[in-house]
Amino acid sequence: MDKDAQRNLRGYESVTILKQFLSHTLMLPKLAQLSPISKSVLQAIEERWQQALPFFRKRGHILFLSDRYRFWDTFGFVQQSLAKTLVDYGVRVTWLDGMSWKRYRPLVSLASPLLEVKQLQCPPGRRLKSIDALSVRWQSQQIKKICSESNPLIWVQGSLDERVAERCENIDVYSVFDDAFLHQPGEALTEKVKLILNQNTFSDDLFQSSYPGKSLVALPPVELHDHVFHVDSPWNLVPSNFPKKIMGYLGAFFPEGFDFTLLKQFVTQMPDWGFVFVGRTNPNGMAVIRELQKHSNFFYKDWMPREKLSSLWKLLDVNLMLYRDCRANSGAFPVKILEAMYFGVPSVATQVPKTSSLEGVIPLSNSFGELSHLAKAEAILRKDQSTLFESLFYEMHPKIHLARVAERLALG
Repeated sequence: MDKDAQRNLRGYESVTILKQFLSHTLMLPKLAQLSPISKSVLQAIEERWQQALPFFRKRGHILFLSDRYRFWDTFGFVQQSLAKTLVDYGVRVTWLDGMSWKRYRPLVSLASPLLEVKQLQCPPGRRLKSIDALSVRWQSQQIKKICSESNPLIWVQGSLDERVAERCENIDVYSVFDDAFLHQPGEALTEKVKLILNQNTFSDDLFQSSYPGKSLVALPPVELHDHVFHVDSPWNLVPSNFPKKIMGYLGAFFPEGFDFTLLKQFVTQMPDWGFVFVGRTNPNGMAVIRELQKHSNFFYKDWMPREKLSSLWKLLDVNLMLYRDCRANSGAFPVKILEAMYFGVPSVATQVPKTSSLEGVIPLSNSFGELSHLAKAEAILRKDQSTLFESLFYEMHPKIHLARVAERLALG
């Protein structure tokens, strides 16, 4: 096993590598799109994965549990890439995705006899104490039945009812999702699990004092290759008289976790810049959007498939990540930064728990005056991010994410 697998430095290796690479970036002309990933990086990923693969093949079966979140719902989440990677290499995967008494139709794009996605069944009427207790027993029995048949590696993604976790004989991995406070140190899940994966350093800090030997940062796994962005969106999406200098954000943004007040300041106080936002929001967010649409320098589209966003990424001069400090995204990591770097787009962001792993990597500020100045500077300087991007690409590759789990569990 390589030295990197044996380090126990609070899981900060990804951040340290990124900061080291940042200091070596060069000032170059504006990039239209980053070059393909270098062969040396791809080789390093594959070598580390091949060392980890026997661990998963020996286990033979991975059981993912996520009772609160649905990772295979309409819009999906990047964590699906873990299941897809395992299945591609012959490892059986069962994913119990969410819980309900209603019929569940997950959107599974990968047809494989090795992959089964369904939900934890539970009865209706769980507001009643007796029905709720019955539900816990039933869910526990469903998990135990799967375990009795194959003794899988159990991996909790995001959440699992503490009463169910207490009934499980063992749990191998707990991946903290967007809410870093959902499971606390000392509870059944965190006490029982062998490994706690955090998407950012803020979340890691919450668990380090109680579990220094099993808590680490593992940036979320993201599939990113030439086939992901394979369809160009129309170039004439924005009006012909739209400003040529453009900032924007391509992803879901809801008022609870995105600073619409700060966004309004950008749009209204920087009329010579265009602002392009593409993604889902809720009715409260749409109320602000309709107000902003009165300004000629603001463009909004509710949603576009990820594979059709390439042309819009190429329009942006700056990726504007205006997150708010809230519990709902305290454990998250802004995966949009990887896509932005793929297209050579610099990023700026607010300084919140969600961006805690980006300290010293990209400009962070909560002040409109400072953040707008930093954003304009990034657009002008347009630093070459290729080395930094490759480092982030490596850290967020699904195979590296899986390899880190195999290495830590093998050491344990």
